Amino acid sequence: MKHPDPTAPHGDLAIIWTAMETEKGDLIQRSENYARLTLPYICAPESSASSEQDRGAVAIGPRVVNHLANKVVDTMFPKDRPFFTVALTPETRKKISEEVGTENEAAFAELVRTETANVEQAGMRKMGLTTYRPVAVEAVKHMIITGNTCIRRFDSGSRTAYGIRDYSVRRTIEGAITEVMLRDGKKFGNLDAAMQKMVLADQPALKEDSPVVLLTHYKLVGKRWRSAQAVNNIAVPGVRFYTPRNLPVLVLAWSLARGENYGRGLVEDNINSFHNIDVCSVALVEMIGVMADIKFLVDPGSGLDVEELNNSPRGSYHAGRRDDITTPESARRLEIGVLREIIMGWERELAQAFLLNSNSVRDAERITAEEIRFIANELESAFGGLYSRLATEWQQYEAEYVVYSMDFAKEVGGAVNDVFEILITTGLESLSRQGQLANVRAAIADLQMLEAVPEEVRSTINPMKFASFVFTNHAVKFVEFMFTQDEMKQNSEQAMQQQQQLAGIQADANVRQKAGEAAVAEES
Repeated sequence: MKHPDPTAPHGDLAIIWTAMETEKGDLIQRSENYARLTLPYICAPESSASSEQDRGAVAIGPRVVNHLANKVVDTMFPKDRPFFTVALTPETRKKISEEVGTENEAAFAELVRTETANVEQAGMRKMGLTTYRPVAVEAVKHMIITGNTCIRRFDSGSRTAYGIRDYSVRRTIEGAITEVMLRDGKKFGNLDAAMQKMVLADQPALKEDSPVVLLTHYKLVGKRWRSAQAVNNIAVPGVRFYTPRNLPVLVLAWSLARGENYGRGLVEDNINSFHNIDVCSVALVEMIGVMADIKFLVDPGSGLDVEELNNSPRGSYHAGRRDDITTPESARRLEIGVLREIIMGWERELAQAFLLNSNSVRDAERITAEEIRFIANELESAFGGLYSRLATEWQQYEAEYVVYSMDFAKEVGGAVNDVFEILITTGLESLSRQGQLANVRAAIADLQMLEAVPEEVRSTINPMKFASFVFTNHAVKFVEFMFTQDEMKQNSEQAMQQQQQLAGIQADANVRQKAGEAAVAEES
C-alpha cells in the first residue's frame, strides 16, 4: 500500500475552502439571524461592513449573551489562581513511594507541591490572562450565538477568535477534528515581505491597499498536523508540521450532535422565545406610536375657532363648554398592557435559560472556591455537560501548551515531562490549593463531632483512627500531616531538653528564694 507523502502540497486551497463552505449548508444564514437578535457583529452580513448593522427588537438579547459569556469565562479562567495544577502521575507516585518509603512520602510530596507551584505560576504568566480573557469571552459569545468558534494562537503568543464565517472544519463520526481551514482578509501591504514578493510575481497590479485573501489549511496526517497557506490562490512554498499539543488552532462547539461538523448554540435552543419577543416588540412599538399620535375632537356646534385656538398663547380665555373639546378613547391601552406582560414572560424564560437571575461570580479580586465550584455545577446541570467538555477540550489544551512549552528542567529542577500530568482544577474538581484547603477545613470541622460523643463511648474510640477516617473521607491524606519517626524522636528530645531547662530555671529560682529568706531572717 502506498502511503501519501506528508510534505506533498495540499492541492488548490481555494477549491478545498469552497467545498468546506458548501458543507456548512444554511449555517451562515441561521447564524446571521441569531446574531441579529443578540449581538449583530458576531455574524453580520458581509454587505453591512460599512453601514449600521441590522438589529432585532430583543432588548434582553445582548444582556443575556454577555452575562453568560462572562460567567463561563470567570468559571473556567479565575482571575486570582491557576486553573490547572501540575501533579505527579499515578505511576510516578507509586514508584517514588516505594523508593522513599512511607515515612518520607509526606515530606517528599510537600517538596513536589512547592516545585510544581512554580510551574503553575510560570504557566499563568506565560498565558497572560489579562490579554487572554477578552479573547475567551469573545469565543464564548460566538459559541452561545452560532454554536461554533475557532481560537488561533499566533507565533507571538497572542490569540484571536474566528467566527463561523471565517473558518471551516471537518470531523470524524465521533467528533474528532481532522481538517481546519482559516480565511483572513488582509491588505496587501500587511503581508510579510516574502509573501508580497511571491504574490507580485503572479499579480503585479496589486497595490498597498489592495485586499487579498489568505487561506491557512491544517490537516491531520497520521499523528501530526500539516499546515499550508495560499494568498489569492497562490500557494505559499513550504509546509509546517505540528503535534496535537502545539497545534495553533482550537476549534470549539457549544453542543455537537453525532456526525455533524458544526455545533449548535444556546440561542438556537431558545430561538422561539427570541423570535416571539422580536415580533411582539415591533408590534408594541407600533401600537405605542399610534397611541402617542394624539388627536383632539372639537364639537362642530360649539362655535370654537380651531385655528384661533391653536394660535392663541398659553393661559388665554375662550368662550365654550367643557365637552366642546375631547380626546378619542382608544382600546389600545389594554392591548399594550397585555402585550407587555407577554413579552416580560418570554424575557423571564430567557433570563432563566441564560442563568441571568441566578447567583453570579462577584466582581472582586478574591473569589471563593465555593463560588466557582457552585457556578461550575450550575453550568454543568443547566447545559448538559458543557463545563466538563470545555474543560477537556479548551482548558486542558491551553494548560498543556503553556506548561509543556516551558523549560521543565529550569522550573522543577531537572524533572522530565512524562513524570507529570496536568489536571484542570476549576469548577467540578477541587480548586488547586484552595480546594484542598476547603477539604482540610471540612475535615477539621468534622473532627469536632467527637466532642459530642458521651464520655463513656469516647473513651473507647481511638482518636488517631477516627481522625484518619475523617480525613480520608474528605479526600485529604492524613499521613501528610503526621510526624515521621525521625521528627517524633526529635520532638521528644526537644521536649526533654525544654523540661530540663525549666527544671534548672525552677531550681535556680528556689535557691534564690531560699537565699533571700535566709538573708531576711539574719537581718531580723
